[in-house]
Amino acid sequence: MAARPATSKVTVAAADPRAAECVALLDEMEEFTQRTYPEDAGLGIFPPTLEELAEGVLVLAQLDGQAVGTGAIVDADPLDGAATMEVKRMYVRELARGRGVAEQVLGALQLAAQTRGARKLALLCGPRQPSALRLYERCGFVRRGAFGTYREDPLCIYFEKTI
Repeated sequence: MAARPATSKVTVAAADPRAAECVALLDEMEEFTQRTYPEDAGLGIFPPTLEELAEGVLVLAQLDGQAVGTGAIVDADPLDGAATMEVKRMYVRELARGRGVAEQVLGALQLAAQTRGARKLALLCGPRQPSALRLYERCGFVRRGAFGTYREDPLCIYFEKTI
């Protein structure tokens, strides 16, 4: 892969999940998830609908004006009595990985969650995504047990972060 120019600029902003560039990223993420975790359907883990995403906050990351990443937060049941939002649909295109895009997406989601009154973020990741697991730990998330309607499963690693 050729090096990007030093002038590359990442921007992250709230976006309509029904916008074409968001739908394209969400579709790519769904394909990635199905390839990586083909057994997900058996676990009862389904992605949020566009309507559910629209009720939360979806952010779109762009690198030099090109859509390269996304992430969302949706309402979740309180954890330990604290208002909580769940991080969903985190995805960064391969060409933009390793450039801090995911960290910026998480930062924008954390700020949006705080603005909405959340005191915790929670998320689910799988063991076949070691880079994502390292990202969450690097960004201050700690492992926890299943939350909400999820159940313990070897393909599910749960995280939370007090914000």
